[in-house]
Amino acid sequence: MKNTVEIKKDGVYLNDEKFFLVSGDMHYFRILPEGWDRRLKLMNDFGLTAVTTYVPWNLTEPRPGEYCFQGRADLCRFLEAAQQNGLKVLLRCSPYLCGEWEMGGLPSWLLKDRTLCLRSSDPAYMEAANRYNKVLCDKIRPYLYTNGGPVILVGLENEYGSFGDDKEYLQMLCDFYRNENIDVPFISANGVDNFKYINGTLDDNWNGIDHCAHPDSLPQFEKLRELQPDKPLMSGEAWTGYIQFWGREFLKSTTGKYMAEYFREALRMGVCVNFYMFCGGTNFEFTSGALHSVGNTGYAPLMTSYDYDAPVSEEGTPTGKYFELRDVLDEYLEKEKRPHVNPLDYEAQEIKNIELTESAMLLDSIDNLSEKRVMANRTICMEDLDQDYGYICYKSQIRYTDPRVRYLYIEGLADRATVYIDGEYIGTQMRDAENNSEIKFTVKEGGSELTILVENMGRINYGYEMYDRKGILGAVRVKIQNPDGSFLYNYANNMRYTIDCLPLKSISSLEYKKGIELTDKPCFCKGTFDAKAGIDTFVDMAGWHKGNVWINGFNLGRYWEIGPQRTLYVPGELLKEKDNVIEILELHRPKADLTVSCPDHSLLCEKINNSLLSTDFMLL
Repeated sequence: MKNTVEIKKDGVYLNDEKFFLVSGDMHYFRILPEGWDRRLKLMNDFGLTAVTTYVPWNLTEPRPGEYCFQGRADLCRFLEAAQQNGLKVLLRCSPYLCGEWEMGGLPSWLLKDRTLCLRSSDPAYMEAANRYNKVLCDKIRPYLYTNGGPVILVGLENEYGSFGDDKEYLQMLCDFYRNENIDVPFISANGVDNFKYINGTLDDNWNGIDHCAHPDSLPQFEKLRELQPDKPLMSGEAWTGYIQFWGREFLKSTTGKYMAEYFREALRMGVCVNFYMFCGGTNFEFTSGALHSVGNTGYAPLMTSYDYDAPVSEEGTPTGKYFELRDVLDEYLEKEKRPHVNPLDYEAQEIKNIELTESAMLLDSIDNLSEKRVMANRTICMEDLDQDYGYICYKSQIRYTDPRVRYLYIEGLADRATVYIDGEYIGTQMRDAENNSEIKFTVKEGGSELTILVENMGRINYGYEMYDRKGILGAVRVKIQNPDGSFLYNYANNMRYTIDCLPLKSISSLEYKKGIELTDKPCFCKGTFDAKAGIDTFVDMAGWHKGNVWINGFNLGRYWEIGPQRTLYVPGELLKEKDNVIEILELHRPKADLTVSCPDHSLLCEKINNSLLSTDFMLL
């Protein structure tokens, strides 16, 4: 006889027995597989009965029709690990996830079709979504609780009322999953406001609300009860921390007191609480997303760390918040009070003064790194060239006409450009930045080569601006200054480009040479070091400016001197005893002493000069 899952007014029932549901988000794709078990054990120790996770479409189908279920994208391995640790699974496998993840989990190749409407019943979108969902359903079907697996609930969409109102789309998703024998109840999460709740939900599904895990949020459940009187109360996401932006202060709390108050009362009310996040993680490679119109500052990219100030840290250790919330659950379940000590062994290591001794200049290595090269009379964006992440390089030969000074303007820059004339650095511009300095140059007799290296800093992952194409979306033009200080009336655009796609999925083709020049040109710096195999550490990027770090060929993610994140997390699984290789892409100037060190702890909350806080912005 098949197992059953049923949602009744007073709770969740598994095989007709009431199931005590308290869960937390842990994103398997933000953690290397060898680190899953340790975090799942902490969830079990806490007393959670289920783990919640998204499934990122862009990581799972990086190219149309090409699927990846290996490494940190190995969904099946994660579901098996959850079951082995005695946890049920709330699988939020909707096409869109938000999650401060690149483009909210949607694959960037959807943007190549200018007519396609994301997250809608648009046939072009649904054709792609259904193809992906067919493959995904085949993977998850054996893991449904009804088939003996751990998955008791499946997410249909996420915060849809904050994006659109195409109920036909929601119904089409529902019908597709049902036709694929996904026979457990569907859940969704939205804001409790009528506009967001009614536009973002289907009546037959179990709908939760997203909010801060704070006592002030508790009255929202009375509103939810009015909107959904026939089902139990559920927090789709009870936020335990805050998202982390580059250039904004990130403050980790020293207490979870107000969250404990919220949790105690929510349990008393019979709320099925889902903590978001319960375990922090990392936006490895180029997977961090971005938001827009944040505090009227425009485009705001998110940090590499997704620590989130969660009860379990980015590196997988319990925080004070973990123990304060665990005490509440123990009290509710009438367990004895437990000491506030890590129930699992954890070790991190310090590695001092790793010397960087070899280099490869990026602009000299484009032939080795380029995944695609095209010649064009105008700039072309990444998506039109089938590029998802990384960098794109535009080179143009500018004819000499006269010695007048030219001021460069990049229309539609997305997101950050470093600019060179005849191989020499002349300036940087950032999308929506108020403090972009003027970039001026002259053209030498015989002509000059203009090079613009553009970095995708993360596609917007929330709201109507998710159609966030990358590279140069408009014209490159110049203002020409006359000797008397006036400017030539000029609306011409620069033409004739060689465009190279540099996703940097692998940098193994680099040809290094001994020695490193301290110049302003983008440079890969390489060194080797010994370590304790399998033990975590953190790369301290103080003294460096901006770029990415690879350890033994694995891209840890971005660093940026504007903070607040100073260290990059290095999972111990990446390290061996001898001859570990570190490679740093520095876009500006390498650290003067050409070294990096690795402390045994993270540094994510460095003081910055910006008065804005990550806490100033809430999605719902």
